[in-house]
Amino acid sequence: MPYQFYATRTTGSFFTGYANPSMAQSLAMSNNLYSTAHYGINRGVRLKNEFFRKLLGSALVLGFDLISLYAPFGMGWLHEEYHRAVLTRREINSFNDMNTFPFGQATVSVRKIDDEDLIRLSDQHTFDFIRLQSAGLEAQYHQIQSLQKNNFYYNQALPHIPLYWLSTLNAITYVIQSASAEDFDPLIDEANEKEGADISKRDFTGPDFTAWVSALFNPDRPYEERGIHPSGVGINRYIKPSELSTDELAYLKRQGNLQWINLLSPHLFGFPKIKLKSTAQGDHYGNIAIRHLLTSFGNDICLDLFYQTPKNNYFFSLHNFNNLNASFFGLEGAVIDRPFYFNKIMVSGRGMVWTQPRNQSFTTSDASLGGLLSIRSAFVLGAWWPYFEIEAKTKGWVMGNVFLEENISFRGGLSLRFR
Repeated sequence: MPYQFYATRTTGSFFTGYANPSMAQSLAMSNNLYSTAHYGINRGVRLKNEFFRKLLGSALVLGFDLISLYAPFGMGWLHEEYHRAVLTRREINSFNDMNTFPFGQATVSVRKIDDEDLIRLSDQHTFDFIRLQSAGLEAQYHQIQSLQKNNFYYNQALPHIPLYWLSTLNAITYVIQSASAEDFDPLIDEANEKEGADISKRDFTGPDFTAWVSALFNPDRPYEERGIHPSGVGINRYIKPSELSTDELAYLKRQGNLQWINLLSPHLFGFPKIKLKSTAQGDHYGNIAIRHLLTSFGNDICLDLFYQTPKNNYFFSLHNFNNLNASFFGLEGAVIDRPFYFNKIMVSGRGMVWTQPRNQSFTTSDASLGGLLSIRSAFVLGAWWPYFEIEAKTKGWVMGNVFLEENISFRGGLSLRFR
């Protein structure tokens, strides 16, 4: 809540609202799929030779991850659900074609959206519209970060490395190729011809990042200026790389090149935890990851720091937010599963403080101060951990939080912890 209220109004009833999961819900479901499958494969492969055991296990994990790209709850599904969460926030319904198991298709759509809804979103909620285009990429890096946290803090030792690489290389390639007219112009022409006059078949945007950069540079441009669809029915939604201006194309290429820094992490190379020192109380561990994400105003380049002592779990992140001409900075810190009351209550807290471009503007040099605070309490009942969480934020972009405006959200759920 309150996301579930928006989902209810979007679909017509409270329970059908769960067909439009929030970012937190879709992330949890996708993580459950991969954690369960990777755990099962890890436990199921039984060979005496350690080298061949790991080789076979890695091959099976890779095979599963490749198949899951086109299945519900897989990485591709999660990518589309983050798009849909932004739409649902503004009470726009949609359908995720990943639910149809579209194996081998070059493009997969979020569709069944009317032009009038996209016009309203673009004109009345401009920065949600910009964030809509990049939300799929946000989903992929949010998942990688959360799985890395699980392996680091909970000693899961799950073989997520193939997924890290598949998702990261998919994201890098997608952003880079979006600046290529040779790659995407023919795909757009083919899609327009195939979909014809049936608006319900059309994706909400086509190539994510040509639409993203075009909206960044032209926030006040009316959506209808995209022109009439080649079929003569509806608006021509898809923006070709060849239609971008010189400045737009140069900026998109620069963001594509910056995507490579997402490979800078020991997690991706088989080192989920690095021992820093040993004391009489126990061992201390650390790790790092660098990420480049696209936002409603430009990008966020952050350095994630993982740290674990014998008694406490800490997470820090240094954020460098950038729009066209200026840089802004943020600091994030979290304590994870701090035990209280004879280890029967586990409390996690997270705080952020930042400066981001005022009003999410792509061109301003003026900063706006903001922040986020969340607390989560879980009650330990054996393997069952029911929890309650409250999160409050000011205006600003935060990975995995669909609200760009001020917001207070409440979440409750059940976590299962198996040794």
